[in-house]
Amino acid sequence: MRILVAYATRHGQTEKVARRVAAELGQEGHTAELCDLDSAGKDVELPFYRAVIVAAPIHAGGYPPSVVSFLRREHARLNELPSAFLSVGLAVASKTSDGRAQTLPLVEKLCARTGFRPAHVELVAGALKYSQYGFLLRYVMRRIAAHEGGDTDTSRDYEYTDWAALTEFTRAFVTRSSAALAARAPAA
Repeated sequence: MRILVAYATRHGQTEKVARRVAAELGQEGHTAELCDLDSAGKDVELPFYRAVIVAAPIHAGGYPPSVVSFLRREHARLNELPSAFLSVGLAVASKTSDGRAQTLPLVEKLCARTGFRPAHVELVAGALKYSQYGFLLRYVMRRIAAHEGGDTDTSRDYEYTDWAALTEFTRAFVTRSSAALAARAPAA
């Protein structure tokens, strides 16, 4: 199966997630093609793919404009394919609140704005990349992390992504997608 893994990233963690998913798809015997929506989003040829996974980070309560534009433009075709949406954010890793409850309304809002109806939504914990932030963003992120019971030592970075769970998601996506495509195939 040829699968598109489209993503946008701000500090690299969503790209790392997308690359891991693509590598896992390859290990499962499928052809996975990565597409950075910030640089190549308008050049995607969806008819060449049998399934699609879109990964996007949450920043300032929303998703990158390149992801929103891609989903708006391509939602009809995306909704015909087996699809999944990976929402990458720090709220999922919160120790003081329900990150799922905070994140799912953002996903629902994105779907309402774009018309995209993924068959599966996976919430993925992101990373605190203090070393990549400017002074102001580092200060803000440290305050948010302190409020959420997170890591506040700004001399290092923290990665919260559950790679084993991401592998499980990828394998389940392949199984669900293969079943969905088989169910749509005309009987011989």
